[in-house]
Amino acid sequence: MDKNKIIGWLISLCVPLGVSFIPTSDAFTPSLRLFLVITLFVILIIALELLPRLISAVLLPSLYMISGLVSGEVAFQSWTSTTVWMVLGGLIFSNILDETGLLKRIAYFVILKCGGTYAGAVFGCFFIGIILNLITFCNGWLVAAALVYGVCKAMDLKPSKESSLLCFAGTLGATGCTVCLYYPGYYSMLEVAVREFVPDYRMNMFTSFAYNGYFMIWCVLSILILMKVYKTKDLKINVSKKLFTEKYQQLGKMSTKEKIAVGMIVLLLMYLFASSLLGLPAAYGFMIIPFLMFLPGIGIGKPKTLESLNYPMVFFVASCLGIGIVGAHVGFGDFLTGIAVPLLAGQSTLVVLVAFILMGMVANFFMTPYAMLGGLAIPFAQIAVQLGINPLVACMCLLYSCEVLFLPYESAGNLIMYGYGMMPMKDFIKQMTLKAVIMLVGFVVVMYPMWHLTGLM
Repeated sequence: MDKNKIIGWLISLCVPLGVSFIPTSDAFTPSLRLFLVITLFVILIIALELLPRLISAVLLPSLYMISGLVSGEVAFQSWTSTTVWMVLGGLIFSNILDETGLLKRIAYFVILKCGGTYAGAVFGCFFIGIILNLITFCNGWLVAAALVYGVCKAMDLKPSKESSLLCFAGTLGATGCTVCLYYPGYYSMLEVAVREFVPDYRMNMFTSFAYNGYFMIWCVLSILILMKVYKTKDLKINVSKKLFTEKYQQLGKMSTKEKIAVGMIVLLLMYLFASSLLGLPAAYGFMIIPFLMFLPGIGIGKPKTLESLNYPMVFFVASCLGIGIVGAHVGFGDFLTGIAVPLLAGQSTLVVLVAFILMGMVANFFMTPYAMLGGLAIPFAQIAVQLGINPLVACMCLLYSCEVLFLPYESAGNLIMYGYGMMPMKDFIKQMTLKAVIMLVGFVVVMYPMWHLTGLM
């Protein structure tokens, strides 16, 4: 075992051990303490990559059950959620689109439309992520990371500030914009939280965009500032419109498989638009339509698609959802409410919402976005209700805080992009810190007043 692994295991053991010595009380019950010990232990293992993600995902509910904290039915309740199977369908859908070549065609087309220059490539990488997320319902981040890395290689870039800016722009579009685009996995967890207090509530496809769509402006502002700081106009980089024109032409005419893939995208979009009118869950579209691609007469799905699927991600999502379910069962929401409500009572709504974002920012050091939404959405909504604030507003602040991050491990999309080796750590931290500052200032100066003016509060 190398030194980093030893340090990682020491941290993963010592932090939960420290929590286990905190005295219990009427509010901080033994069950709640055990929940925090187990959850922190596994979350730190995940964050520090001490075990394969699949093993960690199975370990969390298993420890909940084996420790006697909750029954097996509660520990594994999230595994029967439609969200898990919706994520599985989304992964299959995006993998098939990638195998047909449609996603690569879209990437080169976007860069060409952005001018074919270095600046155009930067914004092209940003728009690639957004477009892939729109057509794969925010499941295209893995493909987008690979395409952005391909752009860096096509330009013969080495790990540098130039390559890191391309990767930064790519992750903003592919991973960051999930806080304002239609992401069924996130939507399901937020809906569950709001329905605890508003039973009939249902989010539509544009709910998160109405609240957090300003995030795209912060992304563009961050990119423009970095381009100015890096003096990109003076850079001598192997990039031209001719290069990407050749790559696009090498793809040839759109194949029959690609045309069928476009048709399946349209079908899924039609269902998602109609589902709110028909009162049907959006999850059904992801649980049925991706599998139609394997039927005779369609046939763009192949057995190898299933073999290369990222199954650990599905298990991981199920475990993250379970944190919220088990936390609610042992009273974590009541405990957090008991601490936060007295501190925030009497404060202005702006102060409360900024506190929500900062709490999410801190939680992001220890939890993935899925774990944050799964474990904190209900407590946040509960605190908001206690303070007379719309629970959806609290959930949107939590969602927004998922992108107030500073290190690669805080987000799977950023971690994968960083893993390609084109983003030096010092550049990553500087870029993300700039974005975090812009997000916080932008919320206070622009977003909060606009929420009031547009009646979203």
